Amino acid sequence: MKTVIANRSDFFPEDGCPVALRTIQGDQHIQHEGDLTDIRHTHDFSELIIITAGDGTHWINGESYCVRAGDIFLIQGNTEHYFEKRCRLGMFNIMFDDSYLREHLRSLRSLPGFNAFFLFEPTYRRSHKFKSHLHISPEAMRPLMTLLQNMAEEASQQRPGRDLLLLAKALEIFVFISREYTREHNPMVTTLCRLGDVISMLENNYTEHWTISRISRIASMAPSTLLPVFRKVTGYSPIDYLIQLRLAKGAELLLKTEMAVSEIALKCGFPDSNYFSRQFRKRYNLSPKEYRAQQ
Repeated sequence: MKTVIANRSDFFPEDGCPVALRTIQGDQHIQHEGDLTDIRHTHDFSELIIITAGDGTHWINGESYCVRAGDIFLIQGNTEHYFEKRCRLGMFNIMFDDSYLREHLRSLRSLPGFNAFFLFEPTYRRSHKFKSHLHISPEAMRPLMTLLQNMAEEASQQRPGRDLLLLAKALEIFVFISREYTREHNPMVTTLCRLGDVISMLENNYTEHWTISRISRIASMAPSTLLPVFRKVTGYSPIDYLIQLRLAKGAELLLKTEMAVSEIALKCGFPDSNYFSRQFRKRYNLSPKEYRAQQ
């Protein structure tokens, strides 16, 4: 079967927040513009799939998984997937550009459940045989359905600011799902939540002194296990991730305050201003003073 590449223009506005909502109700083919539900496809944005009715079989990167009402899972960018089978299926699909969220909404990383579900679960999906996905009860589905229906109502209107409201409503759903994921009584989910805790603690306490042994204790993993998984998900080792956090905060302070570079370095957790300046130039290709002057 040939893989189709989804067109971003079918989902996102040319200028605006890259967030969209699509719904599927029943087994009829082609229910909306750009509908590739039953066609193997990929796209460079992420897709949150929330199954609200019926069941089916979802194919993801060569593996088939049975899904049913209450199942929630994430398809990350550049992942091949489609529904092999559908039976009275109802679902909501929230499409979003995760690079946009990383750039503008870093505070999401302060939620352990967000890190566990949105970052680590897709990485572990094959080895966990899909058992670490989120399945919520009918009681939990009711408030989520209210949020989804509110989002669907806004998506159906061509009103000014629609993209901003879709983003706001999507964030509310992301937080709801993140909280529900931490309530799962599942050993595999518990493992992922511990990994999520690592990122959250680094995000919230970036000025503290961190070592690999301390981080490994929080994750309840040996360093040899933790390091490759962390790098695969974030692109960095835990210590390099911490440095990037500190640098991002330093860049923010350079623009928003008149604090001296030495003061900013200490405030962001760097031992001295020379080390801060070297790391800053490595990331931004500018010294802190040059960065402040050019903005």
